[in-house]
Amino acid sequence: MSSEPPENGILVGRIGRPFGVHGFGRVKVLSDNPDRFVKDIGQTFLLLPSARLSGRSRRLELEETAFKGDALLLKWKGVDSPESLREMSGWEIHWEGPDDWVPEDPGEFLISDLVGMQVIDCASGRIVGKIFDFYERPGQDLLAIDAEGKEVLCPFVEPLVPRIDRDKREVYVQWSIVGT
Repeated sequence: MSSEPPENGILVGRIGRPFGVHGFGRVKVLSDNPDRFVKDIGQTFLLLPSARLSGRSRRLELEETAFKGDALLLKWKGVDSPESLREMSGWEIHWEGPDDWVPEDPGEFLISDLVGMQVIDCASGRIVGKIFDFYERPGQDLLAIDAEGKEVLCPFVEPLVPRIDRDKREVYVQWSIVGT
């Protein structure tokens, strides 16, 4: 696992509507880390307007978190009114620090950990390629496999990727379905 964040950091959330009168706002969490934000009070995040919004990026310190029902609410230092938060509604929240979350469940993976692993055909047991990248998509993540110089995209779902061997650095794929 790489601890170096990408150029703009890791996209971990999106600012939603303001809540209350003290600068709290809803957040859509986009991180695999279930403790993102809750354990990040005092940390600085990069806030970027999405492509359809205007504004200059800002780095703000997370001051407080709260829950209202199932909704996670965030309070940024220096953002003390709903009006000032409303200007950033829809903006992306990026984490610029190292991605140091490690899944507790052995069946859970950071998709970035799979990059560099060999891809094995489940049926034949032969090596068919190597994972060189991945694409995080709203519906499902995709593994980008280099198969003899050709990019093959494989949905990262259990029926198509039934087994991963961390120790051997091998990912088993239903190649008769994916590689055609």
